[in-house]
This record gives sequence, structure tokens and C-alpha cells, in this order.
Amino acid sequence: MLSSMTGFGSAGGETDNTSWQFEIKSVNGRGLDVRLHLPNGCEGLEAPIRNAIKSSFGRGNMQASLQISDKRQSQSLSVNTQLLTSLARRARLQDRLTGNPGLTRASDLFALRGVLSGEKSAGEISAESDIGKAIFETVQESLSALAESRQREGQSLHDVLTRVISDMEAVVSEAKGTADLQPSMIMSRLSEKVNSLLQDSRLSEDRLEQEVAILVTKADVTEELDRLDAHLKDGTRLINSKGPVGRKLDFLSQELLREANTMGSKSASLEMTRHSLSLKTLIDQFKEQAANVE
Repeated sequence: MLSSMTGFGSAGGETDNTSWQFEIKSVNGRGLDVRLHLPNGCEGLEAPIRNAIKSSFGRGNMQASLQISDKRQSQSLSVNTQLLTSLARRARLQDRLTGNPGLTRASDLFALRGVLSGEKSAGEISAESDIGKAIFETVQESLSALAESRQREGQSLHDVLTRVISDMEAVVSEAKGTADLQPSMIMSRLSEKVNSLLQDSRLSEDRLEQEVAILVTKADVTEELDRLDAHLKDGTRLINSKGPVGRKLDFLSQELLREANTMGSKSASLEMTRHSLSLKTLIDQFKEQAANVE
């Protein structure tokens, strides 16, 4: 089943004194990029969480965060005195420069992020502790929820890609009928060209053969249509296979576009040109949807 790179997962847990919530969201990315925010004191959980994410997903830009709250009423706040002192100095300097001494109030500084913290202190939670193990179980639940979310989106992508491939197969089939008529169109043009060339007494028989070969080669789109057929079969196989196939689908879209462009350049009729344009429109749709596949 296809898996999208877009999804969201969350889960929470609690003990008598502590509650926590882990959230992770994923969007499109060329590789796997994980941005993880953990509260102070949870540094020991970072490596296990990152490894769990990497073992579960192959592509996507991930943003994950863990929030921990102390349920006890007597919870105390900690003050980052170093940050507060630095901010206070800058505030006083800025107030003097603007001619408004005392403009910045203490409440303004305490409201800034990082000055006050109710998070657990550093070193309190490790991966081996009971609460650390409980939090990691929550992380696994969140990753499972994210995987399910990406698979649901992947099913929608599968349906869209299946339809686009079917539409491309229909265009290729019609193009084959048009290709069968191209020789007669070329022969008609060839006759006019030959008559024009024969009026030139300096024309050699070799030159005439060259002109004929160029026109015939230009009109032959059989190989392009055969390769398009083969590529579309590969596309159907890929979207029904297991595992990450996003990069392969992206490469396949490039191959499809190359054949469609060549077919258009060899077109000997307006109808064949329309087939080429229709294919390129569908290939753009295919590439856009494939960009969301893991």
C-alpha cells in the first residue's frame, strides 16, 4: 500500500503526579528530516525517540514535540536568572536609547519565553526510568497513529494515481491509432517534396534518399509508444507494491515526459500533437501526486 508523507499522530499518558503529551506531524521532504523538541531534563529520551522515528519512516519532514506537566498543586516555577539578567540589561539600554527609561516592566520580561519554566529539571527523566519507559510507549503510539494517517492519505493517492495512469493508457491507445495513419500522411508530403526536388537538376539520387530517410524517421513514433506502454505498466506495478516508492515514481514521471516530448517532436499531424499535449498534462498530474508518496 502507498504511504503519503503527510500525516499527524499524537498520544498522551499520566501518572499520579505527571502528565505528558507527544505529538508528531509529517510533510513532504526529499529525505527524512526530524526536528524534535523535548523539555529540559529529557535529553536521555532524544536518541531512542529519533531511532524509533527513523526505523518507522523513510521520508518526510518530521516535527515532534513532548510536553510534560506536573499535576501537583504545589508545582513551583523555575527562573532562568542568566537569561533574565541579560534581557533586563538589554531592555534598560533600549529604554535609554528611546528616551523612555523604565518603559519595560518586570512583567514584560517574565512573559518572555524561557524566562519562567514549569518543566521538570534536567536529569530527572531518563530512558531507563519508569516514567521514561511510559513516555516512550506513548511515543510508539503516536508513531503508529502517524503511520495510519499517512497510509490513509496514501490510499487516496493510490486512487488518484490509478486514475491518471488509466487516462494516460487511453491516450497512448488513441495515439497508436493515429500513428498508423502517419505513414500515409508522410507519403503525401513526401510526394510533394520529391516533385519539388526533382525540379532541381542538380539533385543527386543520394540526396533524394537522404530526404526520404529523414522524413520517414521523423514520423516513426512506434518506439516511443511502446516505451510509454512499458513505463505505465511499471507505474501500475509500483503503486501496488509495498515499501517506499516515491523516488521511483518521480524518476518514472521524468521518463514518461521524455517520451511524450519526443512523440510531439515527431508528430506529423495535429491529432498526434494533441495526444502529446494531453499526455504531458497527465504526466504533470502524475508527478504532482507522486511527490507526496513516501
